[in-house]
Amino acid sequence: MAQMAEKICLDTDVCIGIINGESRAERLRSLIFDSEIFVVSVTVFELYLRLDNLDKIANFLANASLISFDGNSAIQASNIYKELKSKGAIIDFRDVLIASSAMANNCTLATFNKKHFSKISNLKLLDI
Repeated sequence: MAQMAEKICLDTDVCIGIINGESRAERLRSLIFDSEIFVVSVTVFELYLRLDNLDKIANFLANASLISFDGNSAIQASNIYKELKSKGAIIDFRDVLIASSAMANNCTLATFNKKHFSKISNLKLLDI
């Protein structure tokens, strides 16, 4: 059984999975049950790009703490981007912003997109 992290930051795909009641999100619920849940402001932006079910998004976000993309996150993001670029392993810039915010706030990131996020050194990923 995986050890529970104290502070968990949810990536956008995980938020959508939980909101939509996807089966892959069920295992995650048990892993994060006793954890403090965070969502990055970039994820809020991505969630609100939807045209419908905005009430479900608002209800979901009411149960999470918000991490703002701030100066520390921006510095962390630039370092991540430069490292990925030097390796030829660029990922979507929004993923860089989400990862940097999680790292700057000492959170473990819960994501279904490990292919991209595993390229980031020192990013703690939840084993889901």
